[in-house]
Amino acid sequence: MELTCQDCGSPIPSDTCPSCQKPAPLWAKFCPHCGKGLSRVESSTNPNSKAKKKRKLCSDESCIGIIGPDGVCTECGKRPF
Repeated sequence: MELTCQDCGSPIPSDTCPSCQKPAPLWAKFCPHCGKGLSRVESSTNPNSKAKKKRKLCSDESCIGIIGPDGVCTECGKRPF
Protein backbone atom coordinates (compact mmCIF):
# COMPACT_ATOMS: atom_id res chain seq x y z
CA MET A 1 0.00 0.00 0.00
CA GLU A 2 1.45 3.36 -1.02
CA LEU A 3 0.56 6.74 0.46
CA THR A 4 -0.50 9.45 -1.97
CA CYS A 5 -1.14 13.18 -1.59
CA GLN A 6 -4.86 13.93 -1.24
CA ASP A 7 -4.52 17.10 -3.31
CA CYS A 8 -2.30 16.16 -6.25
CA GLY A 9 -2.08 12.35 -6.12
CA SER A 10 1.74 12.30 -5.95
CA PRO A 11 3.32 9.44 -4.01
CA ILE A 12 4.45 10.27 -0.47
CA PRO A 13 7.76 8.74 0.68
CA SER A 14 6.82 6.27 3.41
CA ASP A 15 7.98 3.46 5.63
CA THR A 16 6.05 0.62 7.25
CA CYS A 17 4.93 1.15 10.85
CA PRO A 18 6.48 -1.59 13.02
CA SER A 19 3.29 -1.80 15.13
CA CYS A 20 0.46 -2.01 12.59
CA GLN A 21 2.42 -2.70 9.38
CA LYS A 22 0.68 0.15 7.52
CA PRO A 23 2.54 2.91 5.64
CA ALA A 24 3.58 6.05 7.51
CA PRO A 25 5.22 9.13 5.95
CA LEU A 26 8.99 9.25 6.45
CA TRP A 27 8.71 12.54 8.34
CA ALA A 28 5.97 11.33 10.71
CA LYS A 29 6.74 11.07 14.42
CA PHE A 30 3.58 9.03 15.00
CA CYS A 31 1.79 6.49 12.82
CA PRO A 32 -1.33 8.06 11.23
CA HIS A 33 -3.14 4.71 11.51
CA CYS A 34 -2.42 3.38 15.01
CA GLY A 35 -0.90 6.43 16.72
CA LYS A 36 2.21 4.63 17.96
CA GLY A 37 5.43 6.64 18.12
CA LEU A 38 7.88 6.07 15.28
CA SER A 39 11.57 6.20 16.05
CA ARG A 40 13.24 7.90 13.12
CA VAL A 41 17.01 7.98 13.26
CA GLU A 42 18.58 10.54 10.96
CA SER A 43 21.67 9.04 9.44
CA SER A 44 24.89 11.01 9.73
CA THR A 45 25.85 9.63 6.32
CA ASN A 46 22.77 11.20 4.74
CA PRO A 47 24.06 14.18 2.70
CA ASN A 48 20.77 16.03 3.22
CA SER A 49 21.10 16.02 7.01
CA LYS A 50 24.39 17.94 6.83
CA ALA A 51 22.97 20.39 4.31
CA LYS A 52 19.98 21.14 6.55
CA LYS A 53 22.26 21.99 9.47
CA LYS A 54 24.35 24.37 7.33
CA ARG A 55 21.47 26.27 5.73
CA LYS A 56 20.84 29.84 6.78
CA LEU A 57 17.25 31.01 7.18
CA CYS A 58 16.07 34.34 5.81
CA SER A 59 16.37 37.11 8.41
CA ASP A 60 12.94 38.50 7.48
CA GLU A 61 10.73 36.83 10.11
CA SER A 62 7.71 36.78 7.80
CA CYS A 63 9.59 34.81 5.10
CA ILE A 64 10.07 31.04 4.94
CA GLY A 65 13.03 31.08 2.53
CA ILE A 66 16.68 30.20 2.99
CA ILE A 67 19.75 32.10 1.89
CA GLY A 68 21.05 30.58 -1.34
CA PRO A 69 24.66 30.27 -2.49
CA ASP A 70 24.39 33.69 -4.13
CA GLY A 71 23.61 35.32 -0.75
CA VAL A 72 19.97 36.04 -1.64
CA CYS A 73 16.82 34.56 -0.08
CA THR A 74 15.27 31.85 -2.25
CA GLU A 75 11.71 33.07 -1.46
CA CYS A 76 11.69 36.86 -1.16
CA GLY A 77 14.95 37.77 -2.94
CA LYS A 78 16.27 39.89 -0.06
CA ARG A 79 19.81 39.82 1.22
CA PRO A 80 20.26 39.07 4.94
CA PHE A 81 20.47 42.03 7.34
